[in-house]
Amino acid sequence: MSFRVFKAATSIVVFSLFLITAARASSVVPLDLDEIIAGAEHIVHVRCTGNAVESDPDVGVVTISSFVVLDRAKGAAASTFAVRQAGGELQGVKVDYHVPKFRAGDEYVLFMPPPSRLGLASPVGLAQGAFSVLPGAAGKEVSNGRDFAELISSADAARLPPRMAARLKQERHARSRADLGEFMALTRAKAVTR
Repeated sequence: MSFRVFKAATSIVVFSLFLITAARASSVVPLDLDEIIAGAEHIVHVRCTGNAVESDPDVGVVTISSFVVLDRAKGAAASTFAVRQAGGELQGVKVDYHVPKFRAGDEYVLFMPPPSRLGLASPVGLAQGAFSVLPGAAGKEVSNGRDFAELISSADAARLPPRMAARLKQERHARSRADLGEFMALTRAKAVTR
């Protein structure tokens, strides 16, 4: 077998394994906030400054999202942060592994695990670990689209910040957001105990 054929066969095997992993990752079970925090090496409130798509010898194409750090609840101190995820659009070919996507100018609270041996990382639980920062009536709020009553364990409900506790008593449709400051304070307190 020639080296070229061996390299092509190896690439196909590695890519197939990645697809299997991506398929499993895209069908994740619902995680609560404690599980999301436990899986995160970094918890950061960030603003996306841009996205770059590059070819990659192992997975074909990767998207590198760059961020400026606005606040940090867990992880090493740095003023910038980058996320390298499989997929993207390059030379007219789009590869979508259903990982979270980030828009330049938008803010997020990201729960990021350590990178894989290939240098890739997506938020913990995919979209579960990527909270969008949105305008709210009393200031900035966060949401990952899930009901906060499902994210917060019943043991924590009595110790929640006031606005978050009040919101959890509302109807289901109103419980998908939380105050950014209270969320970061809660996350920071929980991260210290992990």
